[in-house]
Amino acid sequence: MEPNGQVSVIEEAPPTEEAMGIPDTPTYDRLSAKVWVMAILMVLIGIITAGLMTREISSESYLYLIFYSIPANTAISIFPHEPVLIYFGKVGSIWWAAGAAAIGTVIAGYMDHTVFVPVLNLRNLNDFKKKRLYRRSIQYFMRWPFATLFVTGFTPIPFWPFKLLTFSIHYPLWKYLVALTAARYPRYLLLAWLGAAFEIPNWVIIGSFLVVILLYLVNLVPGLIRRWRRKQG
Repeated sequence: MEPNGQVSVIEEAPPTEEAMGIPDTPTYDRLSAKVWVMAILMVLIGIITAGLMTREISSESYLYLIFYSIPANTAISIFPHEPVLIYFGKVGSIWWAAGAAAIGTVIAGYMDHTVFVPVLNLRNLNDFKKKRLYRRSIQYFMRWPFATLFVTGFTPIPFWPFKLLTFSIHYPLWKYLVALTAARYPRYLLLAWLGAAFEIPNWVIIGSFLVVILLYLVNLVPGLIRRWRRKQG
């Protein structure tokens, strides 16, 4: 109580980011040569394996499936893995198919982590971390990060937003790869089993493949055009 008889009110300091569950992550001033090399390699693998997957399915083709699964499972990709796993389950071994896709996914996870952790933590690009939506998302994500990655990696829930959250907080690489493998392998096994258990016509599988890519492009191209116009303007 103050001398004049009034009750003083002590204002509490706002909670720190650490108390809110938002980790304090280091920032980068520039991207290293390793990041650029890995990013270019990701693009080249996507271009090359798109042609390789048109070959006839054989024992060799599981090697192609490994390489296809790399661009199909990077954080930003237009290559769907679902129709491909269903097709491999239909014409080959579901165990070999799931295992090959899981190997490619782990490689993709390593490349993703190497590239997007520095990119999302660049000093001149991390203003998004001040956004309320991001801060609220991180608060919830940090409560159960491994479980969240597992659930979103296994179910049809879009996985890429949670990947980006993971990379933005420097989530340990080994934990990310373990969660990725634990979620994706049973998912791939299930997709391959669907191909083995049900006689899905090839034209349906190919059609769904093309539709998914078309939907990605329909959403991607207008955004790229708007960015180009803003730069020109």
